Amino acid sequence: MLTMLSMLLAGILLLNTGALEVSYSGYAFMFLFPFAIGGLATGAALQIYSHYGCILAPVLLFAIIFPLVHYGLAEGLVCILMALPLWLAAGIGGGLATWFIHRRQRRLSEESGTARLKVVGLVALPFALLYAEEASPPAWQERTVVRSVDIAASADAVWPLLVAIPAVGPDEGIATFTHDFAGIPRPSEARLVEREGRLVRAGRWGEDIRFEERITALDPGRRIAWDFAFPDNSVQRFTDHHISPDGPLLKIAQGGYTLTPLSDGRVRVTLSTTYRMRSRLGWYLELWGEQMLGDVHDNVLAIIRQRAERLALSTPPARG
Repeated sequence: MLTMLSMLLAGILLLNTGALEVSYSGYAFMFLFPFAIGGLATGAALQIYSHYGCILAPVLLFAIIFPLVHYGLAEGLVCILMALPLWLAAGIGGGLATWFIHRRQRRLSEESGTARLKVVGLVALPFALLYAEEASPPAWQERTVVRSVDIAASADAVWPLLVAIPAVGPDEGIATFTHDFAGIPRPSEARLVEREGRLVRAGRWGEDIRFEERITALDPGRRIAWDFAFPDNSVQRFTDHHISPDGPLLKIAQGGYTLTPLSDGRVRVTLSTTYRMRSRLGWYLELWGEQMLGDVHDNVLAIIRQRAERLALSTPPARG
């Protein structure tokens, strides 16, 4: 059991160094691998633990694995947070299954050869499904995340902040799960520049992450839209190397602001981002996309609102 568990963990480590394309978000990696790990860990510990070991053994093993891959192998916290709920559930499920099979075998007095064949399946099946998923990748799915904020300022005061947001300070914006816990850097600036005859919003998060928003529509005072472009790999280098914003699993595609005047003198700013993903677990990854992109939107909109309302308070009203 311990030997096969070590082989399985070594196999995952080797796969992590290669190009697995979309399989990191498939059923094999998210369910069958942790199920097998939990089953083997429980099987190896049946002589040590009581029946509670079917839960304790996988949890203890994952409590070692996840900090190790984060701090020792530089795995991004984003990937770990996304995988952790499914891995814990599947690992405990594998432990329970092993405990149930062990009890049943003892009750039926099956021979050890049959038992050994079932255990070998825990090592072989995850890799078989993994490569089956690689051979038949899922179709692309499109999702859009939308957030809005109402601002007590005029459209004239708000619009320039939709075009460019220079020098964002560390005290601006709001606290979010994505920035303050998951470790995604906060926006630091967005500048409007002209490159090769077209307008581009050059964005930067923190000190290192760079990307471009290439303007596709510009209606001053009302709407600005863009296509995303990522001229280098700074996003995955400083967040998570498995999550490229323009890769085989995920493509951050379009975005934009819409400014709508309200009847009470305020304005509503709506920020949207459209992305495409390729995964059999789209239902699960969509929840994370809504959470993390939604946090980014909420923070950016909070910065715009704070600046616009501060400017409105400092500007004396026009005299008739």
